[in-house]
Amino acid sequence: MGKKFNCPVLISTCIILLIGMVGCSNTNTSPSPSTTSQPVQLSASTVISETLTYAKEIIVFAAAGTKPAIDEAAKLFEQKYGTGITVNYGGGGEVLSSMVLAKKGDIYIAPEQRFMNSAVQKGAIDASTTISSIAYMIPVIGVKERNPKNIQSLADLDQSGVKVVMGNPDTTALGEIGPQILQKAGVYDAVQQNIVTNASQVSAMITMLKTSQVDAGIIWHYFGTTAPDDIDIIWIPKEYVTGIGEIQAAISTYSEEVNTAQLFIELLASSEGKMIFQKNGYIVDRNEVDKFWTNRQ
Repeated sequence: MGKKFNCPVLISTCIILLIGMVGCSNTNTSPSPSTTSQPVQLSASTVISETLTYAKEIIVFAAAGTKPAIDEAAKLFEQKYGTGITVNYGGGGEVLSSMVLAKKGDIYIAPEQRFMNSAVQKGAIDASTTISSIAYMIPVIGVKERNPKNIQSLADLDQSGVKVVMGNPDTTALGEIGPQILQKAGVYDAVQQNIVTNASQVSAMITMLKTSQVDAGIIWHYFGTTAPDDIDIIWIPKEYVTGIGEIQAAISTYSEEVNTAQLFIELLASSEGKMIFQKNGYIVDRNEVDKFWTNRQ
């Protein structure tokens, strides 16, 4: 009689050998070209939360006319991401010069297109960089609260004894827009004799009005919201308004924290950021600007 084999033992042994061979094959060889692998799908939020790190600090050079809203947005950003934001304020041209001289800074926030164009020309902003428009400012006549000189129009700025402040055209958008408005209204020559100083930034103009150093000036409209106890505003007929402030933001060529800087700009341009600007008196709807300016391009 031939030998009898124990089938259960033989089958078990074969299975063990096959498992071992498969394990070795998976560990030491690559899948054949015909093998289709299914990658694990991760959501965008999962990838970002696991890979994105935020800078401890970013540096912003911003036009002084943006201060109320930028200060509030910076606090919100720090609460959300733990990133401190140092903001250097001044006239749009003033802070641009400071940034170029220092060759540092992550974001430049300009009061209007002219200064952003200058930033590109000076190499502070790359020409291919995305420039975000955030909000808008309208030039108005600003007077001390309760309007003690009873100024009601541009023509009233030429009254005897009225002291007028204007912006510096080299450092502020208002410094260029203000005289253009007076010229278009036909009162520049008459008002010029009452202009006692040209301020390097809008905050200095507001201080002069508050402290009665001057009686009137062409300022931004949002001060009627942010300083209602100190400043009254008189709207200028839109046919005389030659320009507006279009607040723009872009990442500088000096930035070493591009990802975090971009995130802050995205916050400013978001619905949440626009609510901050709107609350502080700025206009965030581009179409609304047409109510105050006829020269829309």
